[in-house]
Amino acid sequence: MSGQTYLTSKSVRPKKGSLRLNDLKLDLDDDQAPRKLLADLQVQNVNEKEQLRLHSEEQFPKWLFYLRQGFSLLLYGFGSKRQLLQSFAVSSLTDAGVLAVTGQSPGLTAKQVLIKAASMLQRVSPAELKGCTAETILQRIAKAQAKLYIVLHNIEGSALRSSEAQGWLAELSALPNISLVASMDHVNTPLLWDKQMAARFDWLYFDVTNYTPYYIETANVPSLLVGRREESTMQGAAIVLQTLVPNARRIFSIIAEQQIQDQEQGLSFQRLFKTCREQFLVSSEMTLRSHLTEFKDHQLVQTR
Repeated sequence: MSGQTYLTSKSVRPKKGSLRLNDLKLDLDDDQAPRKLLADLQVQNVNEKEQLRLHSEEQFPKWLFYLRQGFSLLLYGFGSKRQLLQSFAVSSLTDAGVLAVTGQSPGLTAKQVLIKAASMLQRVSPAELKGCTAETILQRIAKAQAKLYIVLHNIEGSALRSSEAQGWLAELSALPNISLVASMDHVNTPLLWDKQMAARFDWLYFDVTNYTPYYIETANVPSLLVGRREESTMQGAAIVLQTLVPNARRIFSIIAEQQIQDQEQGLSFQRLFKTCREQFLVSSEMTLRSHLTEFKDHQLVQTR
């Protein structure tokens, strides 16, 4: 093929499909309609997916051996790993208690995980531990004679992405009587940990690609197909706010209160920074700008 022929062939635009989103005749007022449509799709490559599942389950004895040697396990790969982790817990983690945690749960905090672990090991009510610091709870867990397995679905859940939350989870996993098995779906999850934190987790990585749909993981995520509707936008904003760290929620509250009082002027950055610093919500402009960027990414605020 000559150079001119090659360039000519590349200059031809591909034909566009004639189908549009409206041709699906979806009820965009109903957030569940697109989900139901996807759930009704015929499952493809059933035999191949079953082989992947069996291959992962064959590793259960190896995973248990590594846990008993003091390592933490981190499962990655495309597809929901929830059912696989549940099967591993039921079939293999039978010599101690098991605490299952859904990292994508709105409002979940690392301290809640610590409290639940301590209450299971010491058989006390979680209410008795709410007033304790995270350090105190970790000390109580370390003193317990029993062992506990923690199965953490999506360790990169929105509510657990802060350095502080990951730090407490790392300290928890490093305790001799705690064994951690976690899953991740975001490709950048390892960037949450610095060298010291990663060493505390002491991960062993396992690829468990299975192409299982993310039904449960996306249950609280607003559909993009109905994102333009006001009601769905409000619902999505509420879900996003629930996943923010407490300081970020407080900063958003300050912005909202000011906007209600003065809908024309809004709030300047310097005034917002001064207010947030006085309330010990941020210590630098960079921190505040990162929160504002997150707000803008989720279309919670607008700047001009």
